[in-house]
Amino acid sequence: MTARPGITAGKNALTFKSQGLNLAAHLYTPEGFDQRGSYPAVVISSAFNQVKEQTGAVYAARLARLGYVAISFDHIGYGDSEGEIRNNENAFVKIESIRDAISYMGTLPFVDRDNLFGLGVCASGGYMALVATTDKRLKAIASVSGMLGNQMSYFGTMDRETVTALIATQNAGRQKAYETGDIDYVDVLQMDAAARAPEGSAMREGYEYYMTARAGAETYPNYSHLSPSFMLEAPMLADAMSYAPYLYTPFVGIYGETADTAPLTKMFHEKASEPKELVEIAGASHVSLYDIPEDVNRAAAAMDAFFKTHGGS
Repeated sequence: MTARPGITAGKNALTFKSQGLNLAAHLYTPEGFDQRGSYPAVVISSAFNQVKEQTGAVYAARLARLGYVAISFDHIGYGDSEGEIRNNENAFVKIESIRDAISYMGTLPFVDRDNLFGLGVCASGGYMALVATTDKRLKAIASVSGMLGNQMSYFGTMDRETVTALIATQNAGRQKAYETGDIDYVDVLQMDAAARAPEGSAMREGYEYYMTARAGAETYPNYSHLSPSFMLEAPMLADAMSYAPYLYTPFVGIYGETADTAPLTKMFHEKASEPKELVEIAGASHVSLYDIPEDVNRAAAAMDAFFKTHGGS
């Protein structure tokens, strides 16, 4: 097998192709890494609107310390990657890029294809599950704080009038962009409101992560909390829960004890095919699993154990 120039122990900057575009990525490798070796590997797709330096980097670095080769990348239109429409949470475009990241990892001679796994965080928990349903190159997958039931999150929690009004605003944004060539970018996460939310609430927790030096644009200039005004059209259709019984790929759902999104992981786990596992991180919240070392370490240990159980020989 041919060695790849420039791949060394630690963090490696690289690009790979997805749908004809160059995607920027960081490949994390274990201490003492040797290109002549064979390593288990993880493709990581991070939370809604994130860039590769945020949660994906945290888990990639931790998994590398556990002996994995792990890739965190900027999806099309995000961060350092190409793509004309920026920060567009198009579930189906992201799904294709996850597949291309899997393909790229399969070209690396030091990646053990029998031990290639997937990790999806938040929104990407659903995307990774949908990918794994029809991509058996992944031997097992994990979700962390997974948003695994988009049908329920929108259509199941809003009445007909509310959800159709929301959809109409998205359609209007698309029409304007088509007619004028100008895209309106909006605060989908409602960070202005989150700044005024009570301490300890889920909204305030999101603000403290995304809008401060902890993980916001001050630290990661390529990050933006703004999205195209038509962004929700695709994610509303990307419902992993519907396919859970047909996943047929080993799944571990990891969630925080106090996370308001925990029911989505529990429900997906209940519906999912075997083998499967459910892991609650005591004291953790949805966002603490993004970057708080103690919580990340426990989540990474859980997925490591699961991957070792369900990987190849």
